[in-house]
Amino acid sequence: MNATWRAWADRYAALSRREQIMVALALVAAVGFLLMTLWVDPATRRGSELRTGLSGRQNELAVLESQIASLKSQLENPDAAGRRQLAELQARLGAIDAQIGKLDDKLVPPQRMGQVLQAVLARHRGLTLVGLRSLAPEPLLVLPTLDKRGSDGKPGGNSKPDEARQENIYRHGLEVRLTGNYADLLGYVTELERAPQRLLWGGMALSVTAYPRSELTLTVYTLSRDRDWLAV
Repeated sequence: MNATWRAWADRYAALSRREQIMVALALVAAVGFLLMTLWVDPATRRGSELRTGLSGRQNELAVLESQIASLKSQLENPDAAGRRQLAELQARLGAIDAQIGKLDDKLVPPQRMGQVLQAVLARHRGLTLVGLRSLAPEPLLVLPTLDKRGSDGKPGGNSKPDEARQENIYRHGLEVRLTGNYADLLGYVTELERAPQRLLWGGMALSVTAYPRSELTLTVYTLSRDRDWLAV
């Protein structure tokens, strides 16, 4: 071993000053590379893996804490979710109600729908009324039903679920059946469309019974906060 070391030392001594410096720098670089490969890089990788694992555990912990808080809230007030949904739907109801308030002068009131249809029909002598049928009111919003417990979750509270459930916007409809020629039926529909107080259109079906006479089945609607109205 000593002989080999002396041989390398003699060869190094025989080099010029510049070559000696280059060999020394190469040895330093090789030693640095070995240190990075064998010690620094593995330690860096392990630190990165530990940080990634810690971040994942922190995210899992945050999710669990959120779930625990949600469960605690449900245990403290089982009706909380239903009450929040009811509040949101009542807010929507208020917005729709405001819009309907602006349309009061433009929409035909439910109790006048039959009168309007027959008044227009009276101006079209070529048409015959076959049938006029009122449709069941349809609520536009489906509100959740709370149980009969108060806001504190105890029976006999001051909540009024029945009243809250009745607050809604209702669609009132009439189905009218007419017979006549196509021109008269078209004139009837056109006049309804141009009336100062409007009706909302539902279904419309036209069938030829015996040429040139046809039968028109027309469904029209209006909106109201009142569920009950004077049916035909």
